[in-house]
Amino acid sequence: MVQPFRSAAPSRRAVLTGATAAGLWALGRPLLAGPYQSDAPEVPELKIGIIAVASCAPLVVAAERGFFKRHGLSVTIVKEASWAACRDKMVSGENQASHMKTAQPLGITLGAQGAEPVAMIAPLTLSRSGSAFLIARSLAGVLTREPATWRAYHQELQKKGEALTIALPWFWGWHSMMWRHFLATGGIHADKEFKLVTMPPAQMVQNMKVGSMQACGMVEPWGVRGVETKTANILFYGHELWPDHPTKSLGLRADFAEKNPKTVQAILRAVLEAARWCQDPNNQKELAALLATPNYLNVPVAQLEASLAGKLAWGDGRTAEEPQNAVSFAKDTYPQAREFKWLLSQLSRWGFVDAELDYDRLVDPILRSDLHDQASEALGLQKGARNDQPIRLWDGSSFEHQRAAEYAAAFEVHSRREPAAK
Repeated sequence: MVQPFRSAAPSRRAVLTGATAAGLWALGRPLLAGPYQSDAPEVPELKIGIIAVASCAPLVVAAERGFFKRHGLSVTIVKEASWAACRDKMVSGENQASHMKTAQPLGITLGAQGAEPVAMIAPLTLSRSGSAFLIARSLAGVLTREPATWRAYHQELQKKGEALTIALPWFWGWHSMMWRHFLATGGIHADKEFKLVTMPPAQMVQNMKVGSMQACGMVEPWGVRGVETKTANILFYGHELWPDHPTKSLGLRADFAEKNPKTVQAILRAVLEAARWCQDPNNQKELAALLATPNYLNVPVAQLEASLAGKLAWGDGRTAEEPQNAVSFAKDTYPQAREFKWLLSQLSRWGFVDAELDYDRLVDPILRSDLHDQASEALGLQKGARNDQPIRLWDGSSFEHQRAAEYAAAFEVHSRREPAAK
């Protein structure tokens, strides 16, 4: 059982200092220099892991533009090779915080896939939207939004001793669950019928180009890369499946957070400020230039600018400009219970964790929304608002988080691990 814990409330000095700083934000001026003296972090030197996708932006900006330093932290950003590396370095303690797939802190805490459970927290949503689900351009018209076409093509491959292959950034991340759910609407059990592999997002387009897989899913700018190189078409943008879907969270070990509450607050304040900077359209060109460097994403600046501005191109001639559906960093940083419960329902559905779950008891200690509220209050920002509205997906289905267990058990296509009969 994951036990919740409470950090000390912010001091009056911290709240007043934060409110003053927020006022300067409103005036368009820099924040006050220097850390909050009354909240000096216990661990001032940190390593934070990232993966080369646009959703790492708040962490990169917090380091490069001095937001971490302003809150008394000396942070080294570590570019990891894969989401597995992010997980491993968090579990080992080599990194003290990490850019993570939204489902990772949840799955790590619960010991998904039989791993040793390690209690994690995810008190801040780093990014929303900006996802792309790609198919090889050579298969345009062959693989469509009708799942039956996928089974038909797979059967053709089987005649040649091959299998339809989909590359996933993480076996139980949001993109992976959405691929499974999409195919399952057509009665296809992707884990049993197709070949699912994990691969770092930065490698997906090249692997598709050489023919090692037919489809993949990731966060931008790799969708833009696939279309511009004429390697792939975009079957779905993520917002077409689930508007404002969560893509990444800030992950920390629960025991580190319990021992170092001031450090955690310094991290959260810095990242909240950086997220607001990233969200400002006036900073998009500077943000794109920063992320495009070899230290981070190592892609053409123009591809990142397109992603940040919401310039959509499916690769089949359709284009649109939808800034409201671009990758976002400050639209809603509050860790939403309904989103984590949907993810947990899919972890249960596909057999990554047990079928019988107490959703509230498991999810609430991971979210630690109280820490988000504390950091927001210290900065003079409005506290995040819990959203309990149903989640509505593209297929017309609706998820009510209060009935998560019932939802998880209702699917005909599944791999649920039912408890042994007593």
